[in-house]
Amino acid sequence: MNPIAFQSQCRRLSWSYFGYFAVLALLVPYLGFYLDALGFSSREIGELIAISTICRVIGPPLWAAVADRLGKLVPLIRFGVLSSLVMLVLLAQVNSYLAVASLLGLVSLFWSAILPQLEVVTLASLGAENHRYSRIRMAGSFGFILVALITAELLDLAGTESFPILGAILLLPLLVAVSKLEEPERAYQDPNQPLPEGFWRRIRRRPFVMFIISTMLLQMSFAPFYAFFALYLTQLGYAPIAVGALISLGVAAEVAMFFIAGRLVVQFTVRRLLMFCLALTSLRWLALANFADVLWWLIPIQLVHAFSFALHHSAAMRYVHSYFPADQHSRGQAFYLSVGFAGGGALGAWLAGFLWQQGEGAEFTFTAAAIAALLGLIAAMFIRERVNLSANR
Repeated sequence: MNPIAFQSQCRRLSWSYFGYFAVLALLVPYLGFYLDALGFSSREIGELIAISTICRVIGPPLWAAVADRLGKLVPLIRFGVLSSLVMLVLLAQVNSYLAVASLLGLVSLFWSAILPQLEVVTLASLGAENHRYSRIRMAGSFGFILVALITAELLDLAGTESFPILGAILLLPLLVAVSKLEEPERAYQDPNQPLPEGFWRRIRRRPFVMFIISTMLLQMSFAPFYAFFALYLTQLGYAPIAVGALISLGVAAEVAMFFIAGRLVVQFTVRRLLMFCLALTSLRWLALANFADVLWWLIPIQLVHAFSFALHHSAAMRYVHSYFPADQHSRGQAFYLSVGFAGGGALGAWLAGFLWQQGEGAEFTFTAAAIAALLGLIAAMFIRERVNLSANR
């Protein structure tokens, strides 16, 4: 790829991340808010979010297999965006438990086709310039901040039931952005051949198993935050603009971290970075359990998101990309996102729904989240200090 085409691709990738995470700023923090407005109990909300998250376990390996068979990633990204838009429009027409569960599952299934393929397209496009990843990914954080700042007010004005239509509208700019992406050159594995033995052997190694367990525990700890944080703050008496500002503050901290994450993941080992991030995350949930009613506590609590997500994600991405050889990158990303992210998130959402008890169990739920993050730290202690790159050849 010549320099001009390379710069154009980087801009297109940045806009794609911007659009993707702008939609995510609605789907993640306010889904529980929307389900509560439909009259579902906290247990039902936990179940519905868990069902949605389980489809993110199924989705990444499914779409990775489709991508390998197609030999292309960009068309699959476009398909995921368009299908998600259609499902959100249909979601606006229903309110029964079964219908909402089915459509949320389908939204999640199609939505899961986007990010894993976009990550692989990004890293394949960057090649030796992979240190640019954090800057490109940072555009997603700007999209998240912009939408998170106004979503609470929009839902307050238009009614919380407008959640699916608002999501469909936000998907339109993303559809435009991904339509301009170019397919990068990358190594492919013959889709007619079974998964190589090396892939299964690689994911069974103890350092990688502990990495996945640590990731699952982190995502379990995030589940009550993703499912109930906006609702939690509203029940504590915070105004919609304050809810949006606090959600945006966490992502602003994430943006600042992405400016320097590229250097940090080179200077420090993955093991040390993950342990540090998990330790701070555990303290974050413990503070949220006890001091959420004090605004001045919520500010540092949200600033820790720079470590809980941005630095942890950057370090984890570097680990996964280094751990798997080029012809296994798509499957490696799919395994990481489906088992680590989605698997941990689904289990965490289901448990959070049981523990939340219409807000009465909030303190206990976030304390349990702190314990999960602490257990993730212990698992991270067993990740190898340095990835054995020679094993990937």
